[in-house]
Amino acid sequence: MKIPVLIGVSTAIIWILIRYFAYAFGFFTFGNPKTFVFLNMFLLTSAVSIGLYIVKRKQKTENNLLLDIKTGMTAAMPHTVLVSCFLFIFYSYIHPEYNQHQLEQTKNSLMDKKFLKELRTSNPSLENKTDGELIAEGINQTKQWTSPKFTMVISLLALLMYSTFNSLIIALIYRGIVFRSTSNYLKQP
Repeated sequence: MKIPVLIGVSTAIIWILIRYFAYAFGFFTFGNPKTFVFLNMFLLTSAVSIGLYIVKRKQKTENNLLLDIKTGMTAAMPHTVLVSCFLFIFYSYIHPEYNQHQLEQTKNSLMDKKFLKELRTSNPSLENKTDGELIAEGINQTKQWTSPKFTMVISLLALLMYSTFNSLIIALIYRGIVFRSTSNYLKQP
């Protein structure tokens, strides 16, 4: 197995274990998952940077920017796929109560007349809808947004964009700063 792929798989497994054990030990029940999102971003950035660094360190000849980006993406893709699939499994089978909790929160906020009034004033297209229609529409949207399939697809898309951007930026940093002296040395006869 290629080293970048192995690093991507390793960082994904680290994140999956942290997320699962946080749930198993009660650190993540119905709280905000922002901590896990930032940890995932950190581990994905680490996978790209470590994988690219190891490959560039071992290479004997100079290559172009696109090959460096490809190497970064080679580390990022296993991480992206494994994490997204785990999120589907997590919200479908391990902790489906989280989706119910999100639905209950939406129902509670939509039962507040003040909130519905603010919703109508913020969106002119909702002015003519009844309270029942607004509540039903809000519940349907929440069901769609919190479904495990939707979470997996959004995770795949977001992590793909993030890993592409990371691969580009890290490749530019490595080419311009870290391995600059190495590339100058390779150019000299």
